[in-house]
Amino acid sequence: MENIKVLILYYSLGGGTGKLAVEVAKGAEEVEGTEVQIKRIPEIIPEEAFEKDQKLKEIRDRSAEFQNQFAIATVDDLIQAHGVAFGTPVHFGSFASQVKQFIDQLSPAWVKGQLVNKPASVFCVSGSLHGGEELTLNLGMVPVGIPYPIQGEGPEFDGGSPYGAIYINKGKGLSEDDKKVARILGHRLAVMSHLLNCDCEKCNDCHSLVKKPH
Repeated sequence: MENIKVLILYYSLGGGTGKLAVEVAKGAEEVEGTEVQIKRIPEIIPEEAFEKDQKLKEIRDRSAEFQNQFAIATVDDLIQAHGVAFGTPVHFGSFASQVKQFIDQLSPAWVKGQLVNKPASVFCVSGSLHGGEELTLNLGMVPVGIPYPIQGEGPEFDGGSPYGAIYINKGKGLSEDDKKVARILGHRLAVMSHLLNCDCEKCNDCHSLVKKPH
């Protein structure tokens, strides 16, 4: 059987979500036979906005070297992956519009059933606890979260949730507990990707059945 492909797909302006993506990828790579890619969701803020807002431009430019090591994602990248993790910062209590714009391109793939039974996880970076982390998707994909409880240290530790991995950004960088939770999410996503892409006869019959138009 070919390697199972797991895509870590994220948007980030300042690079914080990208750093969490790296930890999710490390967790997925722990599962033997898994090919992991990290890719960026493209920016939709026009260049003119950066030129007018020097602070915004500084935030983008500070993370440019880190972020440029990851290629820009396409819809085909997501379709070809066996499992995908979506990463987003929390913007005004919801996910970033850049992520929404990318997801909006998936309608043709959804109609063709190309997303059915594809396991998906979500991870996000918020400036405060419960700042809108509960991103949900309904594309026929199978949500993969983090079960309670996950043990951590310190009063500020947030063990993620069944929705996915959460990082509360207070300017101190990722703690070891934050990295632990992200890696657990990546590991669970990779395992589920393997389970849902089994080559045995019974599984293939099941996959064919659920992908039939109804």
